[in-house]
Amino acid sequence: MASKLPPPPIVNPKRKNFLGQPAPQGYVAGVGRGATGFTTRSDIGPARDANDVPDDRHPAPAKRKKDDDEDLEEDLNDANYDEFAGYGGSLFNKDPYDKDDEEADAVYEAIDERMDEKRREYREKRRKEEIEKYRQERPKIQQQFSDLKRELCAVSEDEWKNIPEVGDARNRKQRLHGRREKFTPLPDSVLTRNLGGESGTSIDPKSGLASAFPGMLTPTGDLDLRKIGQARNTLMDIKLNQVSDSVSGQTVVDPKGYLTDLQSMIPTYGGDINDIKKARLLLKSVRETNPNHPPAWIASARLEEVTGKLQAARNLILRGCETCPNSEDLWLEAARLVPVDTAKNVIAQAVNHLVNSVKLWIKASELEQDMKAKKRVFRKALEHIPNSVRLWKAAVELEEPEDAKILLSRAVECCPTSVELWLALARLETYENARKVLNKARENIPTDRQIWITAAKLEEAHGNTTMVEKIIDRSINSLAANGVEINREHWLKEAVDAEKSGAVLTCQAIIKFVIGHGVEDEDRKHSWLEDADNFTSQGAFECSRAVYSHSLETFPAKKSIWLRAAHFERQHGTRDSLESLLQRAVAHCPQAEVLWLMGAKSKWLAGDVPAARSILSLAFQANPNSEEIWLAAVKLESENWEYERARKLLAKARNSAPTPRVLMKSAKLEWHLGDLAEALKQLQTAIEQFPDYPKFYMMQGQIHVLQQHMTQARESYNLGTRKCPTSVPLWLLLSRLDESQGNMTRSRSVLEKARQKNPQNSQLWLEAIRLEWKTGLKDIASAMMAKALQDCPSSGLLWSETIFIVDRPQRKTKSVDALKKCEHDPHVLLAVSKLFWTERKTQKCREWFNRAVKIDPDFGDAWGFFYKFELLHGTAEEQNDVKKRCVQAEPRHGEVWTSISKSPQNWRARTEDILLLVAEALSVPV
Repeated sequence: MASKLPPPPIVNPKRKNFLGQPAPQGYVAGVGRGATGFTTRSDIGPARDANDVPDDRHPAPAKRKKDDDEDLEEDLNDANYDEFAGYGGSLFNKDPYDKDDEEADAVYEAIDERMDEKRREYREKRRKEEIEKYRQERPKIQQQFSDLKRELCAVSEDEWKNIPEVGDARNRKQRLHGRREKFTPLPDSVLTRNLGGESGTSIDPKSGLASAFPGMLTPTGDLDLRKIGQARNTLMDIKLNQVSDSVSGQTVVDPKGYLTDLQSMIPTYGGDINDIKKARLLLKSVRETNPNHPPAWIASARLEEVTGKLQAARNLILRGCETCPNSEDLWLEAARLVPVDTAKNVIAQAVNHLVNSVKLWIKASELEQDMKAKKRVFRKALEHIPNSVRLWKAAVELEEPEDAKILLSRAVECCPTSVELWLALARLETYENARKVLNKARENIPTDRQIWITAAKLEEAHGNTTMVEKIIDRSINSLAANGVEINREHWLKEAVDAEKSGAVLTCQAIIKFVIGHGVEDEDRKHSWLEDADNFTSQGAFECSRAVYSHSLETFPAKKSIWLRAAHFERQHGTRDSLESLLQRAVAHCPQAEVLWLMGAKSKWLAGDVPAARSILSLAFQANPNSEEIWLAAVKLESENWEYERARKLLAKARNSAPTPRVLMKSAKLEWHLGDLAEALKQLQTAIEQFPDYPKFYMMQGQIHVLQQHMTQARESYNLGTRKCPTSVPLWLLLSRLDESQGNMTRSRSVLEKARQKNPQNSQLWLEAIRLEWKTGLKDIASAMMAKALQDCPSSGLLWSETIFIVDRPQRKTKSVDALKKCEHDPHVLLAVSKLFWTERKTQKCREWFNRAVKIDPDFGDAWGFFYKFELLHGTAEEQNDVKKRCVQAEPRHGEVWTSISKSPQNWRARTEDILLLVAEALSVPV
């Protein structure tokens, strides 16, 4: 079937769309294809006179008018060209400006206005912020003095009167010439008018003074000043009497309390009076709309109270009590506002309406002054509300112990679920009766842990220690059986409270039975040690000890727990407790050398050298050929002047355990005893056995320096740097040896080579900087410091040196930069402390010293500076505190500390002695 043809279109497709439309203005047919037209007189028309009206039907295209200051030619120079906006001027200024251009300009102008309207809010907001910022940076003079104006409120009346008047001193004589009155001094003849020279009290009206009182004197009368004063006082008295008494005889004004009344009339509210009026209207509307709404009455009364109208507030609150007699809050507010005598009547009415209100009865008791009256009020209240725990507690607090016991017996009958009442009764009873009371309490309240814990404390207080653990164990089982969740945190808090109350056994029992609740088996060790640390931070040392004891019973072979417990006993326990713990520790962990050494050191510090030797002998049996135990035995003998025994022990150690440390200690002992030849011999043997151990070369070179054999010392150091190129102390010793010989060039080359072997090492950079600083080349030292900080940007050692290299005004800025880079570095903290020291800020200096030694207790230089500071600026107590803390920390590092502690003449010096030597060697920072 053939498809239908589509219907013919309504519009002829061959017809052009511009046909039938008028030609655009200025259109000339054929111009596009090159045709040119011609004009005749018929096209132009007849010649027109100058006064004829022009024909504007086809005007010539108008050109855009140029401004007078616009250039005649376009500026197409490269300097006037922008890559984004083009040329600065318009390229089409010479073209005609027709209606299309005008329409396009109108469209663009409308778009600009629309876009400007969108951005207006943001622009105005930004302009407002800029203005505010400008006003803050450059305030007006009026704003600059605003704080001083506010301070004028504190100016007293006398100070205000003493403020001099601000006057204009310009042409003052000329301005005041016409207004200034002239007075003639009164001659003495007026005062001595009488012949006898007696002074009179009247003045002759003929004299010049009479003119000062016009209309008061007759031409022939005298002026009596005394009578004028008396008349003034009489007139004032008459006026006050007239005001104070009315016609009916009632007193209206008290002349004595007049000023006081005026002062009391001053309103205390400092806000806007319009706000008060609005609040009054709103609250009045609320009261009239819902008069049974008590908060509206309370708010209205408090508004009047705030504005100083106390009587109006009382009237409002009493009207509210009449309207809402069942509101407890209204009666309490009324009792607060009215005087005490009236308050008793108010509370009496309130109790009649609300006999079961506990707050009203307590308020009634507070209003009574007599103790018997208070007791009477509470007893009457308990007759109406016998199940109120709060009333029973308040009543018991007023009674003597015997009467309180009777009251509590009745209270637990009326309130059997109150734990506090049961416990209070148990505290007042004897031991046997207290046990019975607690048993009854457990029967009535089987879900409370306080009763069980109190029972355990009771048994502990009376010496029945075996029952404490049984009670705690039964309490946990009983509470679990009654569906109570065993909250581990709450029970541990109860343990801390038990320790603070002196019940140590109860505390230990709670921890023993509760510490494992809610903890997975794999997390027990970590969780328990964390609990011990928390207890220690709270000062609950018995709780910590109980946690360690339970942990060691569960994990007896864990060396880390034994070490934590030993450190705890050393800090917070006694020597006996520490030694007993270490004895149990070495029994369970015989391979732990550190536990043996701690036990031996404890005995040695106690002065029991034979016991220390016996412990070390047992340690030898458990750990044969142990380096640590050999060296500990050698130290024990050398510290007790047994040098021959120490030498024999070292000889045995060299044969059985020839380790580098044993060989070094052997040579060091000979060095300290003065046998340098034997020390060099042993060092040579040690170098042959262990050629890569750097300390052998260091000791060998130092001994050669002591013997003034500089060439041999340099050979030892050179050999050491070849064998151990990564040992920084060896490079430093070699550089300092060359520096001491005056060979700065060789010292620089050694340090340069050391930095190539050990890049990014702050110690080598610091040594090179100090070398240049000593030689006076400060510019080179500053340049090297900049390179060093680029190489080691987070080195606290370099930053601390930078603070004191720069000039004094720049030190604070450098210290801030150092703290940003190395906030927790002990060297930087020490440098900041010294900076505060130079500025004489002792309190801040002490705080930063404490921060430095707390971050790194092993930093001996910080302890030395801290102790020197306290010697100069602190008390004896503060000095002893620093010394004690340093001895406990036992520091071993620090540039000055190691140079003194490792000196041969100080080889037997203790920490306290080294601290004194370091403080003496350090200089006060400037």
